[in-house]
Amino acid sequence: MTTIIGVEYSNRAVVLADSRVVGESKIYNHPDMIKIVNNGNFIIGAAGDVRALQVVLHTWKPPVPLAKDKLDLFTFMIAKVVPSLKQLLTDSGVIDSKSSDDKDSNFELQLIIAVNGQLFEIDSDFAISRNDNGYYGVGSGGDYALGALHAGITPEEAMAIAARLDSKTAEPFIIETQVKK
Repeated sequence: MTTIIGVEYSNRAVVLADSRVVGESKIYNHPDMIKIVNNGNFIIGAAGDVRALQVVLHTWKPPVPLAKDKLDLFTFMIAKVVPSLKQLLTDSGVIDSKSSDDKDSNFELQLIIAVNGQLFEIDSDFAISRNDNGYYGVGSGGDYALGALHAGITPEEAMAIAARLDSKTAEPFIIETQVKK
């Protein structure tokens, strides 16, 4: 899979991603094979099925938060961002809209999204999660990086630990920062 981590500070949010893309038994290295983008008001880091990642990172146009949305970004994420994301994944065929399965997720996708300097985690079931400690980690190396963050090391060091312990995580690490507004 991959490793994406996020740290929310009092004045900014930082999202980091590794650069290894693994499919079945192959490793892909190319500048087009990204896991993190800066997209308008959003930083989006994604782990999971490569097709879902590509659709989200390369084609999604997230809704722009209005002044009233910025007062309650959690509700904005639930009411506007998730429906937009779900529609994109349905339109692109990642989600089978004709599925009789009660679950929306017939794919794996984990996102860490920064908007206006606040971090949110979204899973394949489209639930929005927040941590009061400001630490987020997804992907196959996410738990290693989270443990390292809780031990008090920097996000960059946490990514390096994840890369040492998870074969699906590798340098170089991409770092995006967003200032709180």
